[in-house]
Amino acid sequence: MSRAFKSEGIVLKKRNLPSQDIIVTIFSKEMGKIRVLAKGVKKISSKRLPHLQTGNIIGAVIYHSSEKRLYLQETTLISGFSQIKKDSRKMNFLYFYFHLIDRLLPENQQELEIYDAVKRFLIDLSKSKATISLLEKHLNILLKKLGYINKDGSLDELHKLVEELMNEKVPLIVI
Repeated sequence: MSRAFKSEGIVLKKRNLPSQDIIVTIFSKEMGKIRVLAKGVKKISSKRLPHLQTGNIIGAVIYHSSEKRLYLQETTLISGFSQIKKDSRKMNFLYFYFHLIDRLLPENQQELEIYDAVKRFLIDLSKSKATISLLEKHLNILLKKLGYINKDGSLDELHKLVEELMNEKVPLIVI
């Protein structure tokens, strides 16, 4: 049985396909981290592509097909966080943080507290300077909510923990 639903979500990343389509990873309020196929979004007439920039908060209509695939049908831009995108240091913080979220969160599992924390990170990052203490604060919040730590740690400690959890090197080019 096929159905469509509306959701608010944060664009974590997108991957171009050889066709006119892209796969978008969205952290949605209702369904958690999901991967959706945006068919025809690279066509010049598509109005959805500008909405699908990393870090944007969007409203989306998502179609759930009988084959268990998710397709992005419509989008509306809720916030583009242009203040973040004007500053390369803020963009580095954003990509680092989103990479961790993408790697640490399970798919299709609602995480309202974490969703609110990510949204708060975007708001704080857009309104203030990109400082190490800001990133450290939000990484502590994220890792506490995910249950990996009980007390705050330094950025170096958190970085080492994250590398162990993901079993991969994560460059800290944000400093």
